[in-house]
Amino acid sequence: MNWDDLKLINAAARMRSLSGAAKALKLSQPQLSRRLKAFEDKVGARLFDRTPTGLKPTEAGLRLIPLAEEMRKSADAANRVLPDLSGSALKVVRVAVDEVRARILTDCFADLCALMPGVELEIISSHLHADHQSRGIELQIRNCLPETDTLISRKVGNVAYGVFGSRQYVEENPDILHDLRCAECDWLGFAPDDLWYPAQARWMEARNISRPRMRTNTMTTLMNMTAAGQGLALLPVFMGDSHPSLVGITGPLAELTNPEHIIVHRDVRREPAVQTAMNAIARVYRLMGPRLTGTVHDVRQAAE
Repeated sequence: MNWDDLKLINAAARMRSLSGAAKALKLSQPQLSRRLKAFEDKVGARLFDRTPTGLKPTEAGLRLIPLAEEMRKSADAANRVLPDLSGSALKVVRVAVDEVRARILTDCFADLCALMPGVELEIISSHLHADHQSRGIELQIRNCLPETDTLISRKVGNVAYGVFGSRQYVEENPDILHDLRCAECDWLGFAPDDLWYPAQARWMEARNISRPRMRTNTMTTLMNMTAAGQGLALLPVFMGDSHPSLVGITGPLAELTNPEHIIVHRDVRREPAVQTAMNAIARVYRLMGPRLTGTVHDVRQAAE
């Protein structure tokens, strides 16, 4: 049973005539009569008696008519609400990122804002996997895929890492240009208790590079320590290349070039604001693509 069938019953009960019901539903009288009879045949009961004074509900009709009336009222209420729904739709989109992804978004912040008219963006700092079920955030950018089927991912680009040192440090230790494992090399890295970047630790272990003598738990602090001339570090190439005090030693490393994904809950993805934000972030990653992978230093110059 569907609402179209119950519309016939409701109109016939209210108008008490086939002609009146047909007019209310913008149907011809023969068309309405055929559809009403077909419905009565389907349910196996006559719902109205055709009398000289109009339609008279049968006992079966009296049981069904109140339900049809309730559905009509619900449909009318829904029609009254529909024009206001767009005004109550989600307008604020919260995206959880670490400091590397935050830098990607803020480096093209003007483009990002221009691509999101009418949508407010909140960038939430987080290394940990966000709890999408609690609806505390709408989006998260990570390089690993979600582990539950309630979350979906969209790849937006790649981010490459390379070895960097300060200009002064490289000038004082020229041998590092030929051998990163030379005895004079000092390395900087991450604290083992807060290892948000395990691939970098594995890369160093595979090359028997000594334990970093100075450590931190954020990429921004690691870059600042490197720029201060305290040793070498694995940094995102777009951050290292844009820093005036840093020199790239290796260039982008293929084994440390990782995919970037936007993670979103299946239900939240249908929100227009979330779709707008996802498309805007994907666009920013495309604009930043050459810088993120280390293929050019100035993405705008490359675009020209």
